[in-house]
Amino acid sequence: MDIKTVYPINSKRLISTFIDLASIPSPSWNEHKVIAYIEKRLKKLGVKSEKYPCGASFNLLSVLDGDNARKPVLLSAHMDTVTPCDKVKPVISGGKIMSDGTSVLGSDNKAAIAMFIEAFEVIRENSMPHGRIEMLLSCAEEVGLRGAKNFDVSLLKAKIGYVLDSGGPIGSMILKAPYEYDLKLIVKGKAAHAGMEPEKGINAIAVLADIISKLPNGRLDHETTINVGLISGGRATNVVAPEASCLLEMRSIDVKKIKVLEKRVRETAKQVCASFGAKLRIEKTIQYHGFSLKENNPVVKAAEKAMRAVNIKPLYASSGGGSDTNIFNKSQINAINLSSGMNNVHTTSEFIKIKDMIKSADLVLSLIDCS
Repeated sequence: MDIKTVYPINSKRLISTFIDLASIPSPSWNEHKVIAYIEKRLKKLGVKSEKYPCGASFNLLSVLDGDNARKPVLLSAHMDTVTPCDKVKPVISGGKIMSDGTSVLGSDNKAAIAMFIEAFEVIRENSMPHGRIEMLLSCAEEVGLRGAKNFDVSLLKAKIGYVLDSGGPIGSMILKAPYEYDLKLIVKGKAAHAGMEPEKGINAIAVLADIISKLPNGRLDHETTINVGLISGGRATNVVAPEASCLLEMRSIDVKKIKVLEKRVRETAKQVCASFGAKLRIEKTIQYHGFSLKENNPVVKAAEKAMRAVNIKPLYASSGGGSDTNIFNKSQINAINLSSGMNNVHTTSEFIKIKDMIKSADLVLSLIDCS
């Protein structure tokens, strides 16, 4: 496919690399085979890689040293994919790469990894000047950003980072992403025989149902959501349920809003439990902190400069989802999430346009060149 680029991208090699990566199963915590493939490719290019243990898997940090007069740059993506991904068979049709419909494709996030590898290939082939490039590929991103959360960011020298883990038109920049708080509500009722003496029991399922019915649900405003996602409880149909629990998440770009929402959930749950005579325990987990970048932020301005150098129009966006970008910003690395052109992610109809993948690879080299 003949697509005009500023840098000498080898489109056939890029596509081949992506298909190789996509064809390797890598569900969360089982990224070992894709790590081995990436290590082998990078070793041939003189890029040093090191694995850092994380749970049952590894994060992979690869470094290409360069001109110390230039600022180090961080490139990041994740290696795991959602399921089904045990037998991915990429298909090229109509200028797109997609799966055969029985699995996800894995462009989330392997398209970005293919672009990074192609950038290293171009740099080597053309002796392209560059500063220190740090490529951090995380494991278990799809199950709570676990890889990035457990990586020691003090190992990184870069203070500006680019995560290519977003969809939308090429040039899209996620300037805002939410905080996510998870609450587990555990209701303790009282067991009793459901047929002989139900009045002696306190049905924890009924209590929990009343709590949930009184909570807000779905989208509350343009930057705040709440969702009850998991429910469990009870022992048998002939036992008044002595315990029930639910797991809910709250997200908001505005930390004040999420704190107000948390207070509402807690107060509602306490009031309902008190009215039934049930007991309540609440467990809280902060999955990640949000971030809001202004358009004059240094990483935004650097990304804009790189985009214009390869004739890409910068587009500003916000997201309701979290990514490793959230973790980096919390860790004092100025990071931004950029589109890699992936579409319909987390579904068996996932696809990526070849022209978008090539243009994104052009952008990756520009991000490096403009650092």
